[in-house]
Order: sequence, then C-alpha cells, then structure tokens
Amino acid sequence: MPTPSSPLRCQRDLFSLPDGHCYLNSAFMGPLPRLVEQAGVAALTARASPIDLTPKDFFEPAERTRGLFARLVNADPERVAFVPTAAYAIAIVARNLRPRSGQNVVMLGDMFPSNVYAWRNWRAENVEMRTVLAPAAPWSSESIGTSRAALWNAAVVAAIDADTLLVAVEPAHWTDGTLFDLDRIGRRCREVGAALVIDATQTVGAMPFDVRRVQPDALVVHSYKSMLANYGLGFAVFSDRFLEGSPLEESWLMRSGSENFARLVDYEDHYAQGMRRFDTSLRANPVLIAMLEAACRLLIDWQPGRVRDYLLQIERQSVERMRSLGFEVADEAERCANLFGVKLPAGMDPEACRRHLARQQIHVAVRGNAVRVSPHVYNDEYDLEQLADALAQLAPTQVKRQ
Repeated sequence: MPTPSSPLRCQRDLFSLPDGHCYLNSAFMGPLPRLVEQAGVAALTARASPIDLTPKDFFEPAERTRGLFARLVNADPERVAFVPTAAYAIAIVARNLRPRSGQNVVMLGDMFPSNVYAWRNWRAENVEMRTVLAPAAPWSSESIGTSRAALWNAAVVAAIDADTLLVAVEPAHWTDGTLFDLDRIGRRCREVGAALVIDATQTVGAMPFDVRRVQPDALVVHSYKSMLANYGLGFAVFSDRFLEGSPLEESWLMRSGSENFARLVDYEDHYAQGMRRFDTSLRANPVLIAMLEAACRLLIDWQPGRVRDYLLQIERQSVERMRSLGFEVADEAERCANLFGVKLPAGMDPEACRRHLARQQIHVAVRGNAVRVSPHVYNDEYDLEQLADALAQLAPTQVKRQ
C-alpha cells in the first residue's frame, strides 16, 4: 500500500461538475471522474461491434480489477469477490452462517438498512438483535472518553459477549460520519469468535482501510459513492470463514476451467479459486468493469491517506466557524473526513435548512437533525466556506428564537 507523500491538490478539473454548484453530497452519489466516464463510453462503443471480443475478455479485466481493489485495501486478491450491491454481499454472509437460539447480533443504531435486514430474519430463530444507539452526548468534548463518538464506541464493544454471532458496523456512520474503532471492535470479535461484517461503501477510497490489520470476516464496498465508479458493481472481501461457502448464484463463470468455452458443457463441480465462487456474473459486464478498473487506478494514484488529509485540511477553518455559530461538529479524530454531520441548533428545521442551501446551489443531505456534508477531491476550501456562509445566514435568526 503506498504511503501518503506529497499533499493532494483539488481535482475538480478531472470532473464534469457544472460551474456554480457546490456538490457536497458524494455520500448520496459520487460524481464520475472524466477518466471513468470515458472508460465506460469506450467499453460501450466496443460492445456495439463485438468482432474482436474473445473469451479472455470475460476474465482478464475482472482479474486486473480484483488485484487493484486488493491493493487499495491491502487484501489478498484471492479473498476478493465482485458483488452487484452491498445487500448481495451481506446475503452471502447470512446464507453461510448458522445461528443458534440464544445468540445475538450487535449492530449500530440507525445503520444503513442493507446491513440490517438480513440479520433481522434470524429473529425467527430466537437470535437477539442488539442495536447500540448513539448516546445523548456532546459531539465534541475536551474531556477524554466523554464525547458522543467515544461513548458510542465503548457501548459497541460492551455489547459484544460470548453469545455474539455477528457484529455489523461501518467505519464511519453513514448519517453523520462518526468514526468507529474497527481495530478495537475487531479484537473483541476475535476474542469471542463473532463474525465482523463491515459495510465501507461510504469510505473506501477516501480514507485508508487495511484488511490485514482490521481482519473483518466480510468487508462490503459498493463503488458508486466514495470510490467514484458506476452503480451496479462493487466488492466484498471474505475471510477464511467462508472458504467453503455457498454462493448466491451458480454461474458458469465461477466454475473451475470456465475460461475454456469449448468445454462449458463438461459440467464442473468445483468452483474457481479463492472467493471467486461468490462473484456476481455482472463482473463480465464490459462497461461496469471498465469503469470500475479506471476508478480503482485513480484512487490508488491519489492514495486514500492523501485524500483524507486533503479533505481535513480544506474543512478545518469552516468547521471551526460553524461551531462558533452554534452548530455541533465532531472533532477531527472522531469524524470521517469525507462524510461528517453538522448538528443543527435546537429549533432549527433540518428540511428548511436543506432547502435554504439548495437555493444557493449547495448540495448536501439531511439525516435526522443534522446536515450531512460529504466532500471529495473535487471540492476545495471555497466550497466549505460557501456552506459556512449559508449556515451563518440561518444561525442568527434561528438561535435567537431559542
């Protein structure tokens, strides 16, 4: 994994975002870099005339991209599978774990539904759902261990016990960017033998992730948000726990020797090596795989650590200004750089705030009582200053009403 070196600069010139718009909503949908867009167009053009298409085109692009993603998250390529959605990868986990009556699943409160619904089905087998809600605590605190993030992390670890079958978490909470201590949670999972399932769709590419260090049993990453690729193809990394697992689809592509098209009707009982058994057939879609490969190459070139550091740098001054206006934002060490919440003062209507920002062409999302701000490499300090200026227009009036 490359080590962050020279600071990253703004990459807006590599995107097709319109002038006059401040796009701070990559957690909803990441824009496509022009190189990713061009890769898709080239693949679609080639698909229009398949004269030069050969069997290797069903395999080689996928294997290149598998290796690139493994490099991005410091994983063994043999542990990487292609998935069409996060829910697909999570369904693989649910299919291959055998819950027992009396066990429990530990999950974050208000977590994204894809990492919730599959586990809730186990309630019929008397498996307890332990939802660890965010504590009612300050988002920022000068006292060690008393902030919302610190207390939330401690509560997650405390909820894991000898009867825990699975822990479902995110590196950063999808609604407000609260960071979770995956090393600490992972250690506790290994102590009790619980499976650790991490949905990192919102963060991979924009902050470092080290599979070999965290040791998740399943890392799930769709690619259309922080990875800046197209909707329809993402990744999962599975641990040895799933080496002999059952896939969701029984595609010919995932069988041993399937590269030999002349022998496909010599039906093969053995799967391809590693976690390829779990691949979706969509990995052979020439447009999706070309765009995903291009996105992976860009992210490796930028380096997730450099992306994170760049975003923290462009946010720092504006975040302090928002705090001075009465908004709450977590400390840098406890919030995600590419996704963070701005908690509104009491009495301020979140939807009215979003509409106010939208009228000024500032694109954000509202989750609960917070504005979710999700910048990426195409943003700069001025974008965050625009956001702070717009919030300042609301704060004096609203705060005086309290």
